Amino acid sequence: MPRRHLALLVAFAMAACGRGSVATAIPDAAPASDASNMPDAPFPATLAGQRSRLLRAYLTYLQANPTITQSNGLTGATLRSTCDLWARLDPAAREVYLTITARLWTSTLAADNSPALNHVTKLYRLVGGEGATPTNIGSCGGAEHNRMIMAMTPALHTAFIAAHDRGGNGLHDTLANTVWGPSSDLGGPHGPFTESAETDEGAPRGQAHYFRDVATRPATEPLGRLDLIELTDPFSLEMDLDYNCIHESNPLCSYTTYGAFCIPGPSRIGSELVASKYGMYESDWAPNCQ
Repeated sequence: MPRRHLALLVAFAMAACGRGSVATAIPDAAPASDASNMPDAPFPATLAGQRSRLLRAYLTYLQANPTITQSNGLTGATLRSTCDLWARLDPAAREVYLTITARLWTSTLAADNSPALNHVTKLYRLVGGEGATPTNIGSCGGAEHNRMIMAMTPALHTAFIAAHDRGGNGLHDTLANTVWGPSSDLGGPHGPFTESAETDEGAPRGQAHYFRDVATRPATEPLGRLDLIELTDPFSLEMDLDYNCIHESNPLCSYTTYGAFCIPGPSRIGSELVASKYGMYESDWAPNCQ
């Protein structure tokens, strides 16, 4: 099975909770956002702290909708804690969470240099590959898989619009002199979103979708997306990382066309591409279960 990596899956399955000792090249502290945008400010202003905050927000959302089973298998009525939630996620979904939150942490608003992750207020959906299980990473692509759907503050929304219209004037990317700008995806924004932005560096390329005008339709109507048919949130944000030329987004799949102009290279796992380009992303993180 050329796209399945059971050794990685076993390693992930053994690390349901707790923190390991893998070193990280990602700075673990950054300017905090405006407290008015962060109702749970007691979480530390670090990547680990903001991951814990956002996972707590996901648990809160699932528990508020206890009779709905999401496509990742999670049901709010059966979840007791964020550690329980994390343990029940399949390995691909966990890697989606780790890689996307890391990219949002090291993307910063031009207005105040705060991490974009600080401005993500809710998590509505977190999913790996279609059909993923503890021993199968699922599909590498899919319009509804290998992504997160969240909610953002007005400040981050403004930054994405500025990034779309003026490039780096709105949102800086992870590496020096790299920015978010308008998306080059010929398919356009993922419906029902009306605008998209992406990072200007090649794979893994971050891509975000959102409503440009939050006061009009379709931003004021239900999303109609898998697991979120009835959800209405004008500040919804979808994000994935595209690892190859056909926009496959599973961090645990192998890829070859990740280079410039889609020139094939040696087969590499998506999470390895992230680490080699941006440094370690605290891939051993898990919620503190003590």
